[in-house]
Amino acid sequence: MGKFTFVQWHKHGLKGDKPFKRGAVGTGLVRAFGVTFAVVVMMGFVVAVTRQTVYNFSWLTLLTVFAAATIGGGSAGAAAGIRGWQHGGATGLIYGLFFVVVGFFTGIPIFDPVLITTAMTILGSIGGIIGVNLPSARKAVLKRRYLGNFNR
Repeated sequence: MGKFTFVQWHKHGLKGDKPFKRGAVGTGLVRAFGVTFAVVVMMGFVVAVTRQTVYNFSWLTLLTVFAAATIGGGSAGAAAGIRGWQHGGATGLIYGLFFVVVGFFTGIPIFDPVLITTAMTILGSIGGIIGVNLPSARKAVLKRRYLGNFNR
């Protein structure tokens, strides 16, 4: 069984070495929003196709948002290659804050905004730890998917 790392230290002073890679967090956010959008489209398709009088998607929505935070954190950790907990946690935090703010402005009731944001931050950190520990071939593919030139 291989090593499981929480933090992979990097040699400092090399060209392009930065402790926090914003592009990796952007990649994680795009992945998280993509997962959420795909599930919302599927739920809309279910509503359009079936003829039920009442739909209760609250648990599915909450599960989707938590899964998206974890997947986004994993993507950010894999793209960064270092400090997965930091990049994944930042992705989960930003995604959680966005979810709470949008819920507030659209009138969607969120039972505890602090708890939801904290849970998404923790799940994003867990995803980031998993993402950093993905095989190196996967990391090489994800490194090319940065958004713009944020890491220069």
